[in-house]
Amino acid sequence: MDLSCKESHRVITATNDKVIFGDPRVVANMLRDEVLYVPKCDYFEQVQTDIQPFMRKVVTTWMVEVCEEQMCEDQVLPLAINLLDRFLCECNIKRQQFQLLGATCLLIASKMRSTNLLPIDLLCAYTDYSVTYEHIMSWEQLVLSKIHWNVASITAFDYVDHIIERSSWSQESSLIRRHAHTLVSVCYTEPSLIRAPPSLIAAACISSALRGLKLPSAQIALLDICTLVSLPPSRVELLVVLIDKEVQKVAPSPPQQPKLAGYESPQYGPDTPTRVEDIYF
Repeated sequence: MDLSCKESHRVITATNDKVIFGDPRVVANMLRDEVLYVPKCDYFEQVQTDIQPFMRKVVTTWMVEVCEEQMCEDQVLPLAINLLDRFLCECNIKRQQFQLLGATCLLIASKMRSTNLLPIDLLCAYTDYSVTYEHIMSWEQLVLSKIHWNVASITAFDYVDHIIERSSWSQESSLIRRHAHTLVSVCYTEPSLIRAPPSLIAAACISSALRGLKLPSAQIALLDICTLVSLPPSRVELLVVLIDKEVQKVAPSPPQQPKLAGYESPQYGPDTPTRVEDIYF
């Protein structure tokens, strides 16, 4: 008997529930509760003595790469970094323990937000075996205890669909959601945005995505978004500028090629970017 494997790595998602996405109380409750999950202090100044902002950038970028290679669902990374930041507000660690903390938070987040959790052995391999299975197991208990087992954080990812589904301009491009999620990942690796509310990050990422895609409603969409999440446009605009600068830093420069006299080759970009390096603004 011939057997064939028809499993697919593609993430299967349910359609959006019109009752949930049509009820204004959902966003109102998220806006009310999001403050509970924002890191309570600048831990670089008040808690940590051995780690610096650039170290966080290195570790969170490594977390992004792990999620990309393992094709984790988009909501895993923001939750993992949120758990990391909240833990660092509570516990002073050594720099040698930073990657161990990142791996542990990825494990917890994958259990919460993914249908396929990241195996501990795999996470150990991604650290080049600088941490052991036992280390991650013990730190999982430590992280959960320090954040009081409150792991159902509200992140910027959670706002993206609610904002897009409630807007008329969402039909202008199917890439808005994909671009916004990529920009959310960029924001969560930025040390200066540790204490930024997730609603602010989501609003700015969607606004930046609309402008990057050059959609006709890009300007009026900002007012719609700000009204929905109760934020002043000026505050969102400041973060949009920061996001655009960060994208320019990580986006690769096109290679310089000699041009034929009187001829200029057309430039083509990818249709559906899945990594920040693939977004061209």
